[in-house]
Amino acid sequence: MGSKITALLMTLFGLLASIIPGFSETFSKKPIRMIIGYSAGGGTDVLARALQRPLAKELAANIIIENIPAGATKIATLELLKSKPDGYTLTIHSGEGYDAYYYTGIYDYKPTEKLSIVGSITREPYGFMEVRVDSGFHTWKDLVNYAKANPGKLTCGGSTAGGMMNLLFIEAAKAAGIDAKFVPFAGAGPAKNALLGGHVDMQICQPSESIVMIRAGKTMGVAVSSEDRLQELPNVPTFKELGIGDAVNIHRAIFGPPNMPPQVVKAIGQALQRTIQDPEFVQFCQRMFFEPYFWEGSSMKVYFNKFNEKYGPKLMAMGKS
Repeated sequence: MGSKITALLMTLFGLLASIIPGFSETFSKKPIRMIIGYSAGGGTDVLARALQRPLAKELAANIIIENIPAGATKIATLELLKSKPDGYTLTIHSGEGYDAYYYTGIYDYKPTEKLSIVGSITREPYGFMEVRVDSGFHTWKDLVNYAKANPGKLTCGGSTAGGMMNLLFIEAAKAAGIDAKFVPFAGAGPAKNALLGGHVDMQICQPSESIVMIRAGKTMGVAVSSEDRLQELPNVPTFKELGIGDAVNIHRAIFGPPNMPPQVVKAIGQALQRTIQDPEFVQFCQRMFFEPYFWEGSSMKVYFNKFNEKYGPKLMAMGKS
């Protein structure tokens, strides 16, 4: 009888070890593929590379980052959808951005409902408007005055047509009563290069995608979608102060293929919770204006539902215009 119980326990142990990362060294058997649907140099890419080492340590695995910046992240997401739900293929994306692509017709499904949500990594203001220091613009009012004097000439670079960046800029321009053009790029990296090269007048991105250029003295902020002014950039007014929009945050999170086993999602999530407390990662977040912030999948779904109720109709109307 004892031998049968022992055999049963050993079988159960083996089963658990095969499906729960962290329960054994399952993830050390082969690398984890972390797909990024944006170009190198943008906020999501930079975050992934900062997360790579500490998360790999927690999972006892190698993590390989692969950038697939095409089709407004659709190609990268398709790679994820085709992958086995075993935890070896993941992506980092903002849930708000994912669903914005659905409402504007880029996706024909809601990624936050179809994909497995492991959990959030960080949060930060969704919108940050910046200009080149040598552009002649120093404030949002300067941009508005130029746009009113030159209808249709003001250009703003940003990530992908039809996303939240696009909507935030359109709403800001509408509130200010100006005619301006949003110019989409395949990520914040190319948009930043366009700004620095003088190909667009301004850029809308996240603060983390601007801070390096700001500290280098090449760009400066003119507006941010945070609730209050950022402590690190106290001279940059909020959208609410300027009367051009609400406070809006973005949550970057890890997603996996559909139907990942709950045990796998939970175990990777637990590793992620420990990872975002890593001292080096915390210091990186402080430098980049990220706030380390973990939300497990079910809580994120509740939040996304509320976000979609507010912005879904606006995004859908923008996609049809």
